[in-house]
Amino acid sequence: MKYFALSFVYAAFASSVFAQAVPPVSLQLSLKKLQTQAQKIARATTNQEKAKTWLALNHEAVKFAGEMNRAFPHSSIHGDKISPPEAQKLAEQATSYGVRIDFCEPGADWGANNEGYFKYLELWPDGPDADEATWMGPVGNQSFCGDFEGSVEELQEIIQLNQRFITQFPNSRFAPEAKERLADAQKMLAQQQQSQKDK
Repeated sequence: MKYFALSFVYAAFASSVFAQAVPPVSLQLSLKKLQTQAQKIARATTNQEKAKTWLALNHEAVKFAGEMNRAFPHSSIHGDKISPPEAQKLAEQATSYGVRIDFCEPGADWGANNEGYFKYLELWPDGPDADEATWMGPVGNQSFCGDFEGSVEELQEIIQLNQRFITQFPNSRFAPEAKERLADAQKMLAQQQQSQKDK
């Protein structure tokens, strides 16, 4: 009887460990989509085809990061170690397909970076999605992690990036947001400069 009880406890423990080790189906499917896009990039024969697939890969990476947040809502980071370890392994596997997936300490969540958008611009700088690639890549709106402090230097950079974007892509669907961010940054910068004068 004692042997049976111990066997039952061991089986339950093993089952629990196995369940934790296997990621949710949605996360597995998302990881598979990343792999599929990476394979398409490898098979692509033209720069345009590669560029479009890099864009699709970055889209899938953003979705994967969202799935990571749902699957591991209590993730944390200590040095270069992310807890739980299985989450870090999945992120490393996802990253191997071309777009970095990592845990952002300031935001306390998982995020996807913007390598795919930069690749798009490298391969097809005047492509039909160049505005999205620029907005998410060089302008930095798909950077996986950031710690905005509102310094003069940061505000000046935001102003410069958004002014350049509006000039380059005046009819982009991102232009209204760029104008709003530009106006907000200019206002904050003016307030800071006035505050320094009043001292």
